[in-house]
Amino acid sequence: MTPAGSRHIVPAGTIDSLEQISAGLSALLLLVEIQSERSEGCHNVYSLLAMVKAQLDQTAAKLCAEE
Repeated sequence: MTPAGSRHIVPAGTIDSLEQISAGLSALLLLVEIQSERSEGCHNVYSLLAMVKAQLDQTAAKLCAEE
């Protein structure tokens, strides 16, 4: 952890990369959601990917706020 009041240095292009990854995950989520109507396994994958995407988006938002 960093001390209170200190700032992280976010490398150039990091936010753009995270946004591209998030967009890719959104596309995957859409495809898996369609398949999850027929398969419990796909529903489980959808749930896991949705949690990963939410965490990624939350982290990206925190990094944007620090810039």
